[in-house]
Amino acid sequence: MKFRWKLKKVLLLLVAFSLFLLLVAMLFFKNCNVRAFFQNAFPRNTLKSVAFSTNGKITAKWLTEMLAVEKDADLFALDIVAMEKKLKNAQQIRKVFIEKRYPDSLFLKIEERIPILKIAASVNGEKKILFIDGMDGKIFPPICYSEEDMIAILPADINIGVSNREKLQFFSLQKVAAIKELVEMLKNDFRDIFYSIKFIDLKNYDSRPGASWSKIELHLKNGIIVSLGSQRFDLQLLRLEYLLNVKCVDNLHRIKRINVASPNDAVIEYN
Repeated sequence: MKFRWKLKKVLLLLVAFSLFLLLVAMLFFKNCNVRAFFQNAFPRNTLKSVAFSTNGKITAKWLTEMLAVEKDADLFALDIVAMEKKLKNAQQIRKVFIEKRYPDSLFLKIEERIPILKIAASVNGEKKILFIDGMDGKIFPPICYSEEDMIAILPADINIGVSNREKLQFFSLQKVAAIKELVEMLKNDFRDIFYSIKFIDLKNYDSRPGASWSKIELHLKNGIIVSLGSQRFDLQLLRLEYLLNVKCVDNLHRIKRINVASPNDAVIEYN
């Protein structure tokens, strides 16, 4: 009995002491700025600057609008995983890395797809200019490219069915390393007379393996169509250069088509 009485006494004392502390706390917070107290105890990391680097054309303005980060946002509360996911939805962006740099800055590193060719396509019934990536052949809509930038990229013609064009932006081209090599040679030696590239026998089975092609046509500004095979573009273009500048220089107006794919003599078709 004595033990129980002592236990009850201790419990009553604890309850009384707790009520006393509660009363003191209420009086304290009543006479203090509670919000200021917690702000001083746990200072807020207000975002003051956003820095980024990129290997392409994306601008700070586009980035700001896309992320929609408030000017005085709490750096600690920013969800960088969600931000990275949002940016990756832009097909021009290959990789993105975002880092919080305390106390008040955010840093983004962006790796963009670099185009080697542009194509005109119909996407959901709307005509658009799309780019072909020079690394993996992915086709993507451009972001932040000026009219001057667009002109500098060589044009191509993707010869596939209308039913596939709606999904064209999700396709990729095979053997893109060879295409990139060809484009560089065309820029260096045929830029003044080149009009467009056309991929022949293009077949797309699935977006993952990509679209295969067996031949390429070069359409020149003078109306001549040049047929190329799928290998050794350097030898084929050397043969073409000789024909245009030496052997057939006086009869170019009569030429309709030139086939330089054969390892032997070129085949010339006249009008």
